[in-house]
Amino acid sequence: MIDIKNLCKTSAAVIAVLLLTPSINIFINSANGQRSPCDNGTIIRSIQSLPVILVHGWAEDSSIWLQWERLLKQNSIPFCTVTFHQSPSGDTCGSAADHASELAQIVQQVKTMTGKNQVNIVAHSKGGLDARLYLAQSGTHDVANLIMIGTPNGGDPLADEGAQSIDPFNLTCRPALFDLETGADDTTVENNPHTNYYTIYGVWNPSLDCPLNAFENLGFNELMWLNAGPNDGIVPVLSSESLSNFTNLGHTDHCHTGLLTSDEYAVARSVLMH
Repeated sequence: MIDIKNLCKTSAAVIAVLLLTPSINIFINSANGQRSPCDNGTIIRSIQSLPVILVHGWAEDSSIWLQWERLLKQNSIPFCTVTFHQSPSGDTCGSAADHASELAQIVQQVKTMTGKNQVNIVAHSKGGLDARLYLAQSGTHDVANLIMIGTPNGGDPLADEGAQSIDPFNLTCRPALFDLETGADDTTVENNPHTNYYTIYGVWNPSLDCPLNAFENLGFNELMWLNAGPNDGIVPVLSSESLSNFTNLGHTDHCHTGLLTSDEYAVARSVLMH
């Protein structure tokens, strides 16, 4: 005969051990049954590491982070991969202001889902500007570290050219393109004193093949290599490192759309594991 009383005690003890053991990862849904902001569907609760919000860039979505998702899982680091959704069909080309507003909501949801007081943000390209604007406007204490990968912090000469183009393809990714221009508001905001800012950039050899997404279609990557000095095919190193109070974690020899590999993860890992 099954002793229900003892079985319940045993089950409660097992659950307590699972909750208190640092090495155990618990998959949970968003609080109050609301839709999770994470495109990966679930988020891992960890006692050891802060959750990482992975933010895409211009004309991208969450699919760019597939390698990082696998590596974060291997290191038991909780993560939330997001695609901005200012409209029902998604908004990968939305303004930095709209994305900053949405990011503020995502940070609060991830904090609630994980039980943590802070998060880390890793952002590619324009995603870093979206995050910078959010941090500057909010003055929040909620973000411990922002790691920007290939972010045009000082603006992008290709965007300066592209913003003047009448190419129909170009028109489909505005207003985001304007936020990438030299001198745009999101490139000039102050740092949030409660967050550490880090950069990773690429120095790409143009003899190596690399898809440069929308900018390649506009035909501006050759201009970049002629005029901008060391760069990743889209973003000059001088732009990525435009502010002296950013800490550079290192660089790789990858082009702009190839900056989300295990090489870049290895550079960022020490910050995310801290």
